[in-house]
Formats: sequence, C-alpha cells, structure tokens
Amino acid sequence: MDTALLVNLAYIASSILFIVGLKMLGSPDTARRGNFLSSSGMLLAVLITLLDQNIIDYRFIAGALAAGSVVGYFAATKVKMTSMPEMV
Repeated sequence: MDTALLVNLAYIASSILFIVGLKMLGSPDTARRGNFLSSSGMLLAVLITLLDQNIIDYRFIAGALAAGSVVGYFAATKVKMTSMPEMV
C-alpha cells in the first residue's frame, strides 16, 4: 500500500474516533468512554502528523509545543480548581 493512502486512512479513522467520542460525551453513562475515544483519535492524528515524512523541520513544532506548555502552565496555576471546567 502507498504511504499516503495509509496516512489518509489514519486521518479518517482519527476523525471518526474524535466525532464519535464527542457524541458520547452527551450522556453521563458513556462520557468516560467518549473521552477515551476522542483523546485516542487526537493522539492518532498527532502521531501520524509527527511521523509524516513531509515535515521539513521539527523546530517549529517544538517551539509551538513549548510556547503552548508555558501558556497552559501559567493559565492553569491562576485558575481556582472549581473554575477549571470553564477554563478547559
């Protein structure tokens, strides 16, 4: 099989997992499984993107990851625990 086809199939699978997981968040009975499915879909999409051979330079990805981590850390330390769901 062609590598591009596998990458596209993985993106489709990850989007299906993400959408089904979000749909399952609507009910308290299925929310835990929905959260797992949507996070698995997002993990698959991120891994496929990082393993893609068309990426020229990983420095931009590392810089964006570092900047997002710093902003997220400071935002999380400023918010009270009872207000955490609104922040997310």
